[in-house]
Parts: sequence; C-alpha cells; structure tokens
Amino acid sequence: MISAMKSTLQNSSLNLIRSYWQSADQSWHYPAYQRPYNWLIYTVSGRGLVQLDDYSIELLPNTLALLPLQQSCHYRCIEPMQIGACAFNLELSTGLDLFQVYTPPTSPVSFTDQAAMTSVIASQNSNQEYFQALAAIYQMLAPIIADSRVKTAPHAENQRLSQILEHINQHLTEPLSIPELAYIHGTSTAHFSRWFSALTATSPKKFINQKRVDLACKLLISSTLSVEKIAYNCGYQDPLYFSKCFKRFTKQTPTEYRNNQTLELFPEVSCYQ
Repeated sequence: MISAMKSTLQNSSLNLIRSYWQSADQSWHYPAYQRPYNWLIYTVSGRGLVQLDDYSIELLPNTLALLPLQQSCHYRCIEPMQIGACAFNLELSTGLDLFQVYTPPTSPVSFTDQAAMTSVIASQNSNQEYFQALAAIYQMLAPIIADSRVKTAPHAENQRLSQILEHINQHLTEPLSIPELAYIHGTSTAHFSRWFSALTATSPKKFINQKRVDLACKLLISSTLSVEKIAYNCGYQDPLYFSKCFKRFTKQTPTEYRNNQTLELFPEVSCYQ
C-alpha cells in the first residue's frame, strides 16, 4: 500500500484553495451541489453529520472527515461545533484527483494534532507559511489515505488509461470525439466505451463533460470572466448547451454556482483557534 501510494503521488500537485475556522450551529447549511475540490474537516468540539451521495459521515471531536470532490454534500449540526476546514485538490500526473483513484474512509478518522489545521489556516495570511501548510495537509491526509481503498485495475490497463486521460487533459478546451479516443486506444468506438466505463465507472462522454464542468467551476470561482467566455474557454462552442450541461452536473446554473460558492469558500468565519 505504501509503495503503491508513493508511486501514485509522484509528480502530483497539491493546491490549497481556502481554509478557515468556523463556529457552526443548527443553522449551518450550504447549497448541495457537486464541487470540483475536496473538503477536509477537522472537528474540535460538537457533533455534526454530512450526507454525501452514497453515504453519510459523522463529524466528531478530534477527528478528520474527507469529503471527496464531485459529491453533493448536505451538512447538519447536531451539537454546536468548532471546526477547521480546508478545500484542496491533489492532482495526479494522469489529471485525476487522488480521491478519484482512492475511496476515502466513510467514518471519521482520529486526529489530535490541532496545530496541523492551525498551520494550514495561518497560511491564508502569509505566503511564507504556505509550504508549511502544504506539509500539514499531507500530515492530515496520511491517516485518511491509510484507511482508504484503492480503486484497483491491472497495471497495463492503468497505463493505457493514463495515455487516454493525458490526451483528454491536453485537448480539453478543443473538440474531442469518442471515435478519436477509440483510435488512440486502437479499438472500436463501442469496445473503447465499454473499456473506459469499466475502469472509470463513467462513460467517456460524461467524463469529458465532467472535466470541462470542473474547469468551469474553477474559473467561476477564481476569475471575473463572463459565463459565455468561460464556456468557450472550456471547450463549449454553444454557451446555452454549456449552461444546460453545467446544471446537469451541479444542479445549478453557472451564475447560481458563482454566487453560492462564495457562501461556502468565504463564510462568516469565527476567530476560534
């Protein structure tokens, strides 16, 4: 497991998006939509529950909970809580996030080093502390990864899949067809689609659209570009089709997503530490 993880993390890129301390009570709520980033929550006190697409995970004192990307999350506070939270991506060389390759634990993971989350949150105000924050995130992820289940596939198949994913990532903003990918794979379109779906649990078309929507989410969060401009930058020639596709994945229009993400990434935070 350890050697496999070292191999998986080679040439990976960790990106810290946002982190903060927060006091939460029964009014704690964010719109439920799919996010293109992971949430790591450290609970200092109190108790809560997060319902994801396929399971729920408790938020308990001195534990960590990993909420993987591309899952809808419904939050509930059972007892008033103090939590530390950070949003991040850990992109592998294939273009997939680590938690698209590994299934994180569905139960809270014991963790008592509050200083690690403090280090992450402190980096929001100091570039000098950013690298310390990255080290702290890896420290917190270590017990989570140890309890994660790898989504296995034969090594040769993983190599072939990596080739396809690399091509998709390099040409994501350009027209991409399934026959084109099947040609690279060296099989018929039907056989390629079955093979791809078996390894990724999604169709090639849906995967491409998901990656484009993920890119659009990041641009909506980090830029002031118009929705039309973002559509073109993400490989969509028709902004109306882009908006329909975006809503199919996130349950929100691009404009709604841009407005609502501010509630989650920049809430009214507490001064707890």
